Amino acid sequence: MKKKILCLIPARSGSKRIKNKNIININNKPLIKFVCEKISKSKFISYFFVASDKKNIFKTLKLDKKFRFFHRSKKSSTRTAKTEEVVLEFLKKENLNSEIIILLQLTNPFIDYKILDKAINYYLQNKFDSMLSAVESKHFIWKNTKYTIPINYNYRKREMSQDIKSYMVENGSFYIFKKKNFLKYKNRLHGNIGFFKMPKESYFEIDDNDDLKIVRKLLKNKNL
Repeated sequence: MKKKILCLIPARSGSKRIKNKNIININNKPLIKFVCEKISKSKFISYFFVASDKKNIFKTLKLDKKFRFFHRSKKSSTRTAKTEEVVLEFLKKENLNSEIIILLQLTNPFIDYKILDKAINYYLQNKFDSMLSAVESKHFIWKNTKYTIPINYNYRKREMSQDIKSYMVENGSFYIFKKKNFLKYKNRLHGNIGFFKMPKESYFEIDDNDDLKIVRKLLKNKNL
């Protein structure tokens, strides 16, 4: 594989629902270190960039030499800033002539290097413009408008759950796209979009304290 692939890991210091979310304890390690160590053995990614407004977060990690620090601006570090802002900052400043970018989010710690490498292969083989990680759902899904209506089944003829139409749920773990396309569309998803299916437990992201309790328990039970 000759394409230069970089991984960008946003890790701003501020967080509202969970204080210092990126360094909360997961299996006796800060979340950011826990995730970074699990992905460090990727055979396709040239460098991993931790994008933060605080360099001390990066310094305390003592990570592999493939990990580098990217100082994101105050503008891209606010609570309301879209992730696309820090991606754009990074792509305009990085000078490693990358072709493919992986945007990886720490809030889903069920990732590892094996999943990432399979996803990269899948992305290249299928020639997607962009790709997202997702989990398959076989739940009975409803839409709440003025009246509640079903989306993927007929409640008058309730099917077995294994027979209903499945949906793919975005789990926020990672996104893959070409650098030139992002600079054109300013969006992580564009063109012909594909998905990479991750294990069911990765449905849970750490967004609030309830999520954190669930994730910690799942990781403990799976000895991850």
